[in-house]
Amino acid sequence: MKGDRYENQLMSCSTYEIHHKKDKDFKTVEMHSHDFAEIYLFLQGSASYIIEDCKYSLLPGDILIIPPGKLHQLDIKDSSETYERFVLWIDARYLKHISTPRTDLQLCFLKASAGSAFLIRDAALSDRAQRLLDAATERSDGFGTDIENEERIKALLVVLGQFFLQHAEGSAVPGMSNAVVTKAIDYISEHITEDLSLERIAAALFVNKFYFAHVFKEMTNTPPHRYILKKRLVLAKQLLEQGIPVTDVYSRCGFSDYTNFFRAFKNEFGITPKQFYARRQ
Repeated sequence: MKGDRYENQLMSCSTYEIHHKKDKDFKTVEMHSHDFAEIYLFLQGSASYIIEDCKYSLLPGDILIIPPGKLHQLDIKDSSETYERFVLWIDARYLKHISTPRTDLQLCFLKASAGSAFLIRDAALSDRAQRLLDAATERSDGFGTDIENEERIKALLVVLGQFFLQHAEGSAVPGMSNAVVTKAIDYISEHITEDLSLERIAAALFVNKFYFAHVFKEMTNTPPHRYILKKRLVLAKQLLEQGIPVTDVYSRCGFSDYTNFFRAFKNEFGITPKQFYARRQ
């Protein structure tokens, strides 16, 4: 896949993509979400990672499990250090396709989402993940490599699912969080179709609006109004995927009119709502 599509966080196929990247002077990508699932293996650098209301200081070998629809962002602390990582993107439909009645390969994403447990710090698991991803990124068009690589992806998803099942309590490293921000994100999710002014959210949380805006930006690297917009657009994509007509979606996501919805959707995703709706099949 071309680098510019990677940096724009777009998949170019309907199965999976693996990227092994090593950069200096890496430019931080704005908080965003995907329709697809992501497994991220941090190898070296100086960075932290934000997933919703959880902020993690990364160590080499850390594995992040990022379910579809979760807002997330990398925060580079020292751009002079080499930043290296593996990134595996997996289409949600493909995940279901390669699962079986006995083995749901979405399990690690479901568990991570349910428990806000997005980071795994386990040396043995990290070593195995790196070996599988290394082997799958070796450039070869030889006979059978497509099947072998799919089996490697399945093997990685199996061991990640097993890890969550075997460590039902404390399966992942807790991220840094702030009680006000966590409550705010819950409130935003519950009232996403309503007016969500800074004043209303702060009043619901019984905090000063200026303090709220400051602590939210500090924890998420994103101002509250930008976060709300992105959450509304995530919901819009989910509704469009379900076949809800475009003309009904914008009001169900809290947009005041279609023009604002159209502009925000295209700016965020690079296509119009109607184009996204048309290609959902």
